Amino acid sequence: MINYYFAIISFEKEKILFNFSNILSTLGLKKMPEIGTISELSDFINQNSAFVSQVTLYTYVKARAGTSFPKLFENADFLTSLTISRWHIFSASVCDLSLFAAAQFRLSDHADKTSCTAMAAELGSHILTKVEQDDVDPKIFTAMIKDLKARAKKADYDSHAKGDGFFSVSSDAFMKWAPMVDEFKELDEEIMRNSMHLRWIGIRRELASRLNSDKAYSNWIEYKNQARFAV
Repeated sequence: MINYYFAIISFEKEKILFNFSNILSTLGLKKMPEIGTISELSDFINQNSAFVSQVTLYTYVKARAGTSFPKLFENADFLTSLTISRWHIFSASVCDLSLFAAAQFRLSDHADKTSCTAMAAELGSHILTKVEQDDVDPKIFTAMIKDLKARAKKADYDSHAKGDGFFSVSSDAFMKWAPMVDEFKELDEEIMRNSMHLRWIGIRRELASRLNSDKAYSNWIEYKNQARFAV
């Protein structure tokens, strides 16, 4: 249980380092490596979805619990609820960011809607089918993949290639699964949604600045061709 407590501290430090890194990049003092392959794009989505889900959730729980925060981590039921919550928010975040990532290729005029749909579904499915954990029923991830595929078919990649149009599901998951009583969440809804919204802003900017759409889309075509002929 102590490990969970120190995990919160480490995430707070990670958040500071993450934000500082983004500031240096924005000021031109640090050059982030470009994203030029589908594998690198998948890693970006995976890592940033984990970051957003964990830090947003744990920061809220810490703030709402106040001085009772350390005691919560002596409660086995609460720890179980926190873990379940984290996986639900993570999987929703993967789906949101996968859709946004695919839309970048529509923005750059490399891909049409059909290609964006296939890419979003593949990116999210690849990440969620490879999650290694024994905390929750894997059917959670299967259900999110099914939902992602349905969203991908209906998505407006032109309208939502910029902005937060694709990011409502992760916000909804945060509201639903955060392990606090509904009364608190109703009072905190604006704060909770804004905290999620603000974290996604920096990640969208980073992806837009680091993505080499020419290289990444060429790699996507190569990846699909390899899959087609790998019998």
